[in-house]
Amino acid sequence: MTQLWGGRFAAGADARLRQLNDSLPFDIQFYAVDIAGSVAYAAALEGAGILTEAEAEQIQSGLEAVLAEFEGDAFVTQPGDEDIHTAVERRLGELIGLVAGKLHTGRAGMTRLA
Repeated sequence: MTQLWGGRFAAGADARLRQLNDSLPFDIQFYAVDIAGSVAYAAALEGAGILTEAEAEQIQSGLEAVLAEFEGDAFVTQPGDEDIHTAVERRLGELIGLVAGKLHTGRAGMTRLA
């Protein structure tokens, strides 16, 4: 997964900045809240006609599988996981493929902080 910040810079971020910015060691405890928010958002996208019923069900099933991995101590973080949301998003994509990307439709990163 590409890093959330960057893109316009010729070089990558300094390791000290990455260490400061990467919040996964702290916010991993919020995995269930992040997943619940994503399940609700998928339902809203379905209600708005953006996701089909099948896509929404696939996303929900994938998120339930990710939740089960966390609760069974089987979830494995990866070096590119900057926060809990990117970790869940990455794993969802591994499990269900490209349809996972539709979960981002109309969703700004800062809305997840509320």
